[in-house]
Amino acid sequence: MELAQALTALKASTAELLQRKKQLQQLNRWFDIALNNMGRGLSMFDSQQRLIVCNRLYRDIYDLPRRLTRPGTPLANIVRFHVKRDQKHDDPNETDRQLAWIRAHVAKLARGETFSYTQQLKNGKTVQVTNQPLPGGGWVDIQEDITERRKAEEKIAWLAHHDPLTSAANRISFSRELENALRHLRPGTGFAVHWIDLDKFKEINDRLGHPVGDALLKSVVHSLCRTVRGHDLVARLGGDEFAVVQAGVTTAAEAEKLAKRLLTAIRAPRHLLGHHITIGASIGVVLAPQHGTRAEELMKNVDLALYEAKAAGRGTFALFGSYPAKNGEALLAT
Repeated sequence: MELAQALTALKASTAELLQRKKQLQQLNRWFDIALNNMGRGLSMFDSQQRLIVCNRLYRDIYDLPRRLTRPGTPLANIVRFHVKRDQKHDDPNETDRQLAWIRAHVAKLARGETFSYTQQLKNGKTVQVTNQPLPGGGWVDIQEDITERRKAEEKIAWLAHHDPLTSAANRISFSRELENALRHLRPGTGFAVHWIDLDKFKEINDRLGHPVGDALLKSVVHSLCRTVRGHDLVARLGGDEFAVVQAGVTTAAEAEKLAKRLLTAIRAPRHLLGHHITIGASIGVVLAPQHGTRAEELMKNVDLALYEAKAAGRGTFALFGSYPAKNGEALLAT
């Protein structure tokens, strides 16, 4: 009787254990599904810097082989793998440097600190990592791939200061550069501003269409950039108006020399979208500090100079306060 009761109890206990095992297996499957469908990478390390668990996104972000994502894998092995792959060979010094960096962060975690940092990986990914300490030692890493977000942020920042059509600096960048150049004026220094207006651009745009007009604007900016120096600024101010801030010039001769070169570059024949196009320009030129030490003053005077150039028949330039050239052909021949 007692034996029968014992056997019955054993069967019941075994059945309960099997049921709990099934439940545990189901929980593990759910945990694995949840872990591997997280929108962020996750890895956990124990107090001995050995991997406890990680998810699929962690492996994908760091492009790790499966052998390095097994529980118990030393973090040092993962570091050595990264160094060897990035450096194309074993580099003990770089490995030691990275492990020392990890030890410093582990010390912070041991003090209960939580912190984040950004990694720029060799594969081009940008990863935001958050470290949180675990009770009893060890820590959990949360990795978020912010590559696309960072690119979007960089694009927004770029668009804030550039013309989206031509990639030239925009009016905001031009104004900032002008103010910066004025702030840095010292005795014996100076700069020039060239205000450029394309001649009869609207006629070309209306006759040949906006795609050709856009291609022409981009081509003109390309020509301007090839004509100026690397530290000069080329900006599109809107429509068919452009500006060049010519740094480090103090004489009218220097500014006039660039104005002639700009006219030559703009007048160069172009073949765009099946059309042969030649376009001219009028340029107003001012010098700082001779023609103004405030942005408003310079802009007023360069606008007057541009008006003088247009009044002279277009295709030429005018330096503020001086007589404009009588025709662009004579200037271009000098």
